[in-house]
Amino acid sequence: MKAIRVYAPALLVLAAAAWSGVALADTAEATCEVRKDGETKQGATGPCTFSQRQGFASIDLRNGDRYELSPAGKPDHFKDQKGKAVVLTVKDNANIYTWEGGKKIIVRFHVATSTPSPTRGGAGDPVPSLQDLVGARGGDAEGALRGRGYTWVRTEKAGDASFAYWRENENGQCTVVKTVGGRYESISYATAIDCQAGGASGAAGDERREEFKSVCGVIVKGETFSYRCTVTDFYTGEQKTRTMLQYPDQKIELTWRPGSRVGLQFEGMVPKEARYATAEGETNFVFEDKTYFYYSNKEMARSEYDNYRN
Repeated sequence: MKAIRVYAPALLVLAAAAWSGVALADTAEATCEVRKDGETKQGATGPCTFSQRQGFASIDLRNGDRYELSPAGKPDHFKDQKGKAVVLTVKDNANIYTWEGGKKIIVRFHVATSTPSPTRGGAGDPVPSLQDLVGARGGDAEGALRGRGYTWVRTEKAGDASFAYWRENENGQCTVVKTVGGRYESISYATAIDCQAGGASGAAGDERREEFKSVCGVIVKGETFSYRCTVTDFYTGEQKTRTMLQYPDQKIELTWRPGSRVGLQFEGMVPKEARYATAEGETNFVFEDKTYFYYSNKEMARSEYDNYRN
């Protein structure tokens, strides 16, 4: 990308502070495990509700206990309602909140990304047993995929490429096949949510779209580059399911996941997973050690766009 303008240092501080484990307003049903101070074995487990908004988080347990967590000035560090320090770590598709003294609440979401076994790759890694099909014509190779125990789920378009999602019948593993020019270009592991019925984006005919002008950017080695861009949000009902960012020379599709996670689709690339954060009207996500951001609040986006100077 060609740099158009470098933002003031204050934005660097904002972008860094916004990168925490919880962010955009959202509520999800989950299963919570509570371990008392010093307890290392599995603790009491039951249904719970997890909420997040603007860097704050709430955990409601079945027994009526509620924990309110507010940002503590460092990424993934919080204070609870009693002022005790809490640190967030993410492991095995769970959010683990650890209190000073050792108490833990482990939040596992009902809809989660896949957890590959040690013998399998993670999302974006090639599927070893299918690499012989790379380069084959799509119509011919589809029969081979079915013959090897895969079931087609859905197909998405992105520019000149298409991405077909297939589920392995034996273990439910989700796989994405990228096709360009009628031939398979890559076959990689995907996340479990990618193979849900209807897909992460929902049926196209049911979607509502809202387009607005904004300012987008990327932080590379501490230097911030910004650009005028177009943002298109897609909704199914009242739920925002995905967002398209049109940079001057790049298109990025964001598919919103539970638990502050987002699916990233850079044009012409294999889909990846990342974490995102939103603070003061700006949304951030990290990809390949670069922090991408855009103004997601429409009023702020309009103001930044109108006042933008090269």
